Amino acid sequence: MTRATPFSYACGRCGRCCHGKGISLNPYEVLRLARNRGVTTTEFIARYTDTGGTRLAQRADGSCVFLTTEGCGVRVDRPLVCRIYPLARLVSAEGEETFSELEPHPQTEGRYGTAGTVGDYLESNGAEPFIRAVDRYLNLFRAMTGSLAAQIDNLSDAGREVVGRECVRPQQNSASPTALDVDRTVDEFCRARGVSKPADAQRLIELHLEAVSAWSSQFNEENAS
Repeated sequence: MTRATPFSYACGRCGRCCHGKGISLNPYEVLRLARNRGVTTTEFIARYTDTGGTRLAQRADGSCVFLTTEGCGVRVDRPLVCRIYPLARLVSAEGEETFSELEPHPQTEGRYGTAGTVGDYLESNGAEPFIRAVDRYLNLFRAMTGSLAAQIDNLSDAGREVVGRECVRPQQNSASPTALDVDRTVDEFCRARGVSKPADAQRLIELHLEAVSAWSSQFNEENAS
């Protein structure tokens, strides 16, 4: 499917899609949700995620940690995968964007149709800021992964052992203590440069991308020899 493909979906608010799903997160989504809850990204990651902040936590019954009797408790700031459900967005290594339909819950109350297009559905759910953010992070992390892989390929067997044991971990005094924690990373980045941390969320994301990129460059320089 592409953005021009006929598609429409009306959510029935049954909440069945909010159970048993691993909702992945990127730093932009973590920041949006943290501000929604009135906490820092550091606190949010500790309280509402698992796997180090890469996925929303679930309750014992498999429901999303933010599901309430009224529906999504963070709807205005819900992640991209929730915004575009029941679609999945795929981006190839060449940057080609496609979409696919996820298999619905057998008892879903959502209503499918062809009254609009995939593009219309994205727009109606406010997906574009999230798509721009995920693409920027995807490009950055792909570049970091490619650079690291190239370094490993050039190492001797002894060097490979060192990289596997130590070098792939950011150090505590690095400009990016944890790649997903926007507040912590930007705090340290601004403090090292003697500037004030901005309050604006978009500016925080810009600085976070800059900080992670700077850490990656520093890492590459230190491990190039």
